[in-house]
Amino acid sequence: MNEFNRSKVSGVRWLKKPVENIRIKVKLKPQDGILSLPKFDEYANESNGLTKLENKTEEYIFKWQEKVFSAWELQRYTDVHNCISETELNYNEMLNNLDYESSKIFTYIHYDCHLPLPSELKNNNLKELNVLSLNSCLARLNLDNRFGRMLEDTSSMGHLFKSTENVVAEEEPWTAMHVVFDHSDYNEDSQLLLKQDAIILSLYYNTIHNYLIITPDVNNLDLNPYTVESETGVQWGFQYSVEVDFEETESGEELVTLLRKLHQKWERQQKQVVNFEMPPLGKKLYYVTLELVTATDFDVDDLYIEFTIQVPDDIQCNDALHGRSHLAKPIRTEDIEEWHFSHIIELTLEMTTDSESAPIQVFFEAISTDWWGRHRTEGYSYLPLSLNPGRFSKQLSCSRPEELDSVEAENRRFFVGGCHLIKDLEIFAKPQLHDANFKFVTTGSINVRWNTISQTCVSQGRVVDGREARSCASALLLGAEAVLRQYRRARARLAAATHSLTADHED
Repeated sequence: MNEFNRSKVSGVRWLKKPVENIRIKVKLKPQDGILSLPKFDEYANESNGLTKLENKTEEYIFKWQEKVFSAWELQRYTDVHNCISETELNYNEMLNNLDYESSKIFTYIHYDCHLPLPSELKNNNLKELNVLSLNSCLARLNLDNRFGRMLEDTSSMGHLFKSTENVVAEEEPWTAMHVVFDHSDYNEDSQLLLKQDAIILSLYYNTIHNYLIITPDVNNLDLNPYTVESETGVQWGFQYSVEVDFEETESGEELVTLLRKLHQKWERQQKQVVNFEMPPLGKKLYYVTLELVTATDFDVDDLYIEFTIQVPDDIQCNDALHGRSHLAKPIRTEDIEEWHFSHIIELTLEMTTDSESAPIQVFFEAISTDWWGRHRTEGYSYLPLSLNPGRFSKQLSCSRPEELDSVEAENRRFFVGGCHLIKDLEIFAKPQLHDANFKFVTTGSINVRWNTISQTCVSQGRVVDGREARSCASALLLGAEAVLRQYRRARARLAAATHSLTADHED
């Protein structure tokens, strides 16, 4: 647990309101096993004579740039002879005009200039201060795959790839604030004997782009508390948590507006599917929604999927038949790495009603990319998609073509990303076209699912195909004839009963 507590990471927050509205809350408690003993008076007043040992949690709330003094700061700034800078003279005036009390948790505000700002940090002390500028954070995410590593280079060659935006971003103005734990030793007269403190929270606000860096990020005191430590790693027997209240909209109007816009957008996209138009006479339509769900068992970091769809000649399709998914990073769950895509492919296919077409052919190519910008084929897979109405899902295994000489193949793949051995994707639909100059190596798998709807007529607001339409018509006709026969029998019985009543009345 102690090792886990030491791993403190930074968090980035974009602010919707002025930074002056935030509230910083720090909760402090003794570490497990260090309990507060009751005073003698409390012990004497106990009727049963038993002491109570309990952990005490203290809570400190600060405003942005609120100055809170420690005991040794009060001693220092109260004497005007110790004040040299303008900031120190202002503190002296504050302490003389108002009644301030010292606190175990105090603050350094921006004018104290206690630590360098992110724009002033050098590469060698980024790790020491545990704070990064936004550009460094984005670079760590490897968003620019081609030049991501070069931007971190301090050599002249690395600066050739820096744009004007990067240079400007390094000079962005910042405002800082630090929350500090006072662990100094004092005598009975509250005079300082040994000064020692530790920064437990740092906040850096970017005044141009309106975002806040919190180091360490917010946490929970019960689940993952932070440990108060000195610069040398000595634990001082306290744990704490960090909370930052951004005072965002409490009524949820923004969320309601966002959901309403998303719903309207979804309705526009689904209008073509929900409100079907009748196909031309002698034609039938197929609506296919194919989703690339996940990929598994690939030994890479970044992965994307390219797809190519081949439609038979007797089918008309005006949709895009070639494309690619976004670049995904692996997510590990229970020792299994998965790449999540959720990429949707929508097709509208038209064909004649009296023909049964062959399945459409869907080819997938899994491609990886590294930090140097090299793209490598990780495997191909093939899906013969028949136009049967319904919902389906399938896991497609992938295989990668490789040269017969394994050593040459690995070297070529490592240095230049390999070579294109597949010239015609039909080889996966017709294995007999296999070229003897290379072999296939099994790699990972791709999970897909699709939904197919056919339309030739509309019955009772439900889309059905030709066979269903004929069965519906036959059922309706048989039902009408049965009702007509029952009506005739009831009319005959009514006429017979009426005739019997008339004859009895005449007698």
